Amino acid sequence: MDATGGLARQVRACTESEQFDLGGYSKEQCVSFVSAAFDDPVPLSAMVRLSFVVGGGKGCRQKYSDDLPKDFTNALATIGFNDDKAASCEMTSAGSYKFQHDTSKNLKFVHVFPRVCPPAAEGEGEDEAQEEGPRDPTDVLAECAVDEFRRLVASHVSSYGLKKRLLEALKAREVKLESAEQKLIARAELDAEEQALYDTLNIDLLKEKAQILSGELQAAIENGKLTSEERNHAQEQFASKQDLLETELEKAKSAGKAKMQAKLEEQVEKLKLTRTKLAGVHPIEPMPLRHTREIQSLQTKLLSLERLEKELANSKHTLDELKRLGEMPELREAIGVLEQRSRLWFETDAEFQRRRQICLRGAPQPKKSTRPASDSFQTVKKGGRK
Repeated sequence: MDATGGLARQVRACTESEQFDLGGYSKEQCVSFVSAAFDDPVPLSAMVRLSFVVGGGKGCRQKYSDDLPKDFTNALATIGFNDDKAASCEMTSAGSYKFQHDTSKNLKFVHVFPRVCPPAAEGEGEDEAQEEGPRDPTDVLAECAVDEFRRLVASHVSSYGLKKRLLEALKAREVKLESAEQKLIARAELDAEEQALYDTLNIDLLKEKAQILSGELQAAIENGKLTSEERNHAQEQFASKQDLLETELEKAKSAGKAKMQAKLEEQVEKLKLTRTKLAGVHPIEPMPLRHTREIQSLQTKLLSLERLEKELANSKHTLDELKRLGEMPELREAIGVLEQRSRLWFETDAEFQRRRQICLRGAPQPKKSTRPASDSFQTVKKGGRK
């Protein structure tokens, strides 16, 4: 974990094109490194090419696994990078990679063109960043361009319930921004929060994003892409909304407001149709963790070592067994890191824990121990050498 983290820091600190060596990297290390280095945009004002050596000729086959190019590019694809053979040091290539077998050097490369964002201006130092902490995902999604919004939603806000929460948050900002604009029209002074909203958000852009989310929510209902909890919650919300509309409809009828009555009747009918479709939805399972395969692979290794630890509780340890048991803390740490990187935006602790438990339960059980009944050499008792 320390090695991959150190390399990730080096990569993110690059200000020009650089080359790095991934010799000896396993599949799990590729996933961990790629997530740490490229999950978030790199603070750069110009594109760079980050080249990674992933293989070579006969002389270096022991250094690079045959699967390393595939493992590395799969890890990049998992976080949304695209394979683009025409990629170059242009901003249009951000978020892409390409494979190259350089026959003159007898080496295989994967060239990565990271997603970038402008670096903080001088004077907006680290102290300020540390004070502010991580940005609220709602702020990020409210401020970004529409194309980036679609990409981030697909990657981090991918379920019905999460999109519903995001939609509510964006609408709340829309209301605040409209209020700020009305105050300006009335020549009233804005408070700090209102000024920040006015300086960073665009009302038309917020409405466009809300429309995108509304369409995706309706598509989820049409296609039955809701968990049981999401379906039940949506049913309750739509039932309450229908009650309110029908109350307003009765008022419109009593007041003789024909146009309002027709509009409300249309809304009620649409809502009834949506509720009918919702009632016929067969719930789906919660979305798997992003790094399910890697987590399950590590979990199987951990379960195997935990079983070995129990078997050795009252017996002698070989030096090799002690070395294997010493890997347990690193495995737990690696699992924890991958779990946190699999967490979605706007996800509650309970929702995440449910997805986490499904992932861990799906880990293949380790094979039964083949440890001999007694050890003939290089043994130590628990707590000291023999």
